[in-house]
Amino acid sequence: MREEASSTPESSTLSTQKAGSKLSLADFFDPDGSWSENRFDVADRSGVSGIAAQVSGYGQSQTLELRLQNNFNTVAFNVGQSNDSKSSDKMLVVRVVGNGKQLDVQKVPFNTIQPISVQTKMVNALKIEVSAEAPQGSDWKSLTAVISDVTVR
Repeated sequence: MREEASSTPESSTLSTQKAGSKLSLADFFDPDGSWSENRFDVADRSGVSGIAAQVSGYGQSQTLELRLQNNFNTVAFNVGQSNDSKSSDKMLVVRVVGNGKQLDVQKVPFNTIQPISVQTKMVNALKIEVSAEAPQGSDWKSLTAVISDVTVR
């Protein structure tokens, strides 16, 4: 018996049935292995259910992508740094890009959970990019970015 391999990910595009519900890592388009889904302690909250990736140094970024098929008006999520990040001095930079154009960029310090909401009318490909701001001094320790409560409407 021959098994046929699928060349497309299971959740290549986001169904309109996902509107209003919290998204998981499985809802993102072909996420690479640097992302994991678990519970994290972020700022003053314990056990935050989220999606996380380690940002090891300045100039490195991690990206998650949603294929919205132009079906949603808003994407909202929270972002912060895990309390067990190696560095507590770095600024997390969160950049949201829709169809190749920057929709928002925010800097998130340690011990903060930042809500982000962007308008996505007529956006098919939405990317959330996380990186670390250039270090001051010699702090090259990593941080862990945590994205939680991702919803589309």
